[in-house]
Amino acid sequence: MSMINPKPETGSKVTFIQRIRSFWSGLIEPHGSIKLIGEYRRARLLAILTLILTVLFALGTLSNPVHIEAFYLLGGISFGSYILSRTRYYKLGAYVFTYVTTLIGFFRIYQGSASSLEASIASTVHISLIFSSLILSQRGFLSLAGLSTLAAFTAPFYTRSPIMEPGSTALTGGVVLGIGAILYGTQVFRAAIEKERLEELTQANAELEEVKSHLEQRIVLRTQELEKANQQVQERAARFQVASEISRDISANINQDPQDLLNRITQTISEKLGFYHVGIFLFDKNREYAVLRASNSAGGQRMLNRQHQLKIGGTGVVGYVSQSGRPRISLDTGSDAVYFNNPDLPETHSEIALPLKYGDRTIGVLDVQSTEASAFTEEDANFLSTLANQIAIIINTIMSNGADTGSFASPRVSVRNRQSAKQTGYSYLPDGTISTTKPLQNSSIDQAIATGDPVILARPTKEIPSSLTIPVKFREQVIGVIHVEAAEANRKWTDDEVSIIQSISDRASFAIENARLFEETERRAEREQLIAKVTSRIGESNNVEKILQTTIQELGRSLGATRTFIKLETTAASADDDATG
Repeated sequence: MSMINPKPETGSKVTFIQRIRSFWSGLIEPHGSIKLIGEYRRARLLAILTLILTVLFALGTLSNPVHIEAFYLLGGISFGSYILSRTRYYKLGAYVFTYVTTLIGFFRIYQGSASSLEASIASTVHISLIFSSLILSQRGFLSLAGLSTLAAFTAPFYTRSPIMEPGSTALTGGVVLGIGAILYGTQVFRAAIEKERLEELTQANAELEEVKSHLEQRIVLRTQELEKANQQVQERAARFQVASEISRDISANINQDPQDLLNRITQTISEKLGFYHVGIFLFDKNREYAVLRASNSAGGQRMLNRQHQLKIGGTGVVGYVSQSGRPRISLDTGSDAVYFNNPDLPETHSEIALPLKYGDRTIGVLDVQSTEASAFTEEDANFLSTLANQIAIIINTIMSNGADTGSFASPRVSVRNRQSAKQTGYSYLPDGTISTTKPLQNSSIDQAIATGDPVILARPTKEIPSSLTIPVKFREQVIGVIHVEAAEANRKWTDDEVSIIQSISDRASFAIENARLFEETERRAEREQLIAKVTSRIGESNNVEKILQTTIQELGRSLGATRTFIKLETTAASADDDATG
């Protein structure tokens, strides 16, 4: 015995039902031009009714040949109305079907072919009124009901059919009137409900449209905010990239002549940021004038050649900043009363000047000018302030090692300064300034140095804020720490933040070690050069006294000593002389 799998049969059955539904939908689907839902429903209902009646009349023709003419007539009317229901003229089909069917009932009464007046009206007019209430408009149905009622009441005047009982005509007309009134009331009630539903739907759609419009506005606004935020992030990232490139370029040329280094700084800022003039002013010894020391532009070079200087607190943006110690932006030089119209820089339309500050002490001014009006934003001011702080640190280092603001002799870091550097560090303050600082008396820093592990302060106090301390290690030896204090009281440090600072610490340790090796190599080269120079000068003479004098002079000059002497042991030489003598 073979088993029959029911699933294929189920699948075949579903497919067959779907085909039947698709075929039926194709038979009753209204014309594509009908868009309103009410008209679409009436056209579809007309197609269903007339198609069913057409089939029934066709079956009646086959089963009852006696009334074949009546079936032919009714079937033709139904089929014609069905054809019209599939076109854009479906309303004409509805009127043809209902009015002609009603007319046939009264025509049979007129001809006398009906068995009775009541039977003819009940078999045609009543059914026609029911159908017309479904597929005709209120006006069309009211017209048909009124004409049918009038024809029913006046039937005795034109009928040839027998009347079953005296007075039944009034009853028949009253029934037609009652059916028409009930159906019309039902139609009006349905229309009112449909109208209310339509109004509710319209109101709901309006509310949805309002919500949609509000959401779209919020989406547009949010998108604009995100685009603006992304643009700001990209601009900030670009600024950081430029700052990194400028810092690398300055660091790579830190051992240049100080004047060349300042010129390179102005040139690099101009090239990286696209400003046509960058100048560095430094205060003179008496802190009376801000003297232009470096510039990248042609006008700036002319100003350097004539030793351009501005009185501190005098006219111009630079004069204002030199006295106040605060940044100053001139977005429109034509309308800014503080701006000084410099004939060497005629293309300037906006200017920003930033103080070069080391700690709380202003040592100069960074002056940046653009050919565009309103070229500087708050972000530019913050970014350039950071650059100004870095430049101030470099200049202060140069000045601390023996160079004045006029000569800028090449910097030499003394042993004392190196020892001091070992005991100091740099702090980044919330206002964007960078300053040197003495070692902090902090248990987290001491613990990080002692253990070599990161220290996260999880329970801050009022005196000690939330902090993260990462040791800077090279070859497992702690050479420093990175200490970060949070602005928020209960800041929780994430693993990503710890990882980022740890990565920065690793890179900083390599950079510091490379710098140390470079300095050590440089010192060794200087030492070897010094030894070779002294040896060469000593070897130029064969006279002992001359050799000793040369040795003392070269050592004193090279080491900067105030007194140098050489002591020789002469006992052996005297004994030899005595023996010889």
